[in-house]
Amino acid sequence: MFDWNDFKTLAEELREREDEAAKRTAISRIYYATYWQARNYLESEGGLLRIYEGSHTQIWNEFKRKSGHTAKAIGRLGSELHNFRVNADYFSEVTKIEQLMQDSFQLADKILVYLGQIEKKTES
Repeated sequence: MFDWNDFKTLAEELREREDEAAKRTAISRIYYATYWQARNYLESEGGLLRIYEGSHTQIWNEFKRKSGHTAKAIGRLGSELHNFRVNADYFSEVTKIEQLMQDSFQLADKILVYLGQIEKKTES
């Protein structure tokens, strides 16, 4: 099984480069590393993807619907991180790419910490 943390490692490597393509790709890879961690958590809890709704929106909305501040924060931050990834992947003009990249990594770090917290609660 693929380890999605490998995307995080790649993102961190790309983050150090100066070219815009690397920064954009770093944003995309850190997003997907985070997205898959969140998706895998929901699936481990018995969550099912619905065909009629986009999987990215569905994952983050599912966290927003859960009880608890931590889960809701994951949903809110995940939606924001998704928007950053869309900007990096789909728009030819992105202002302040360095800031967008830094903000993406900060959001991803928060989400991953929060996921770790709710996983520990689930295991207890």
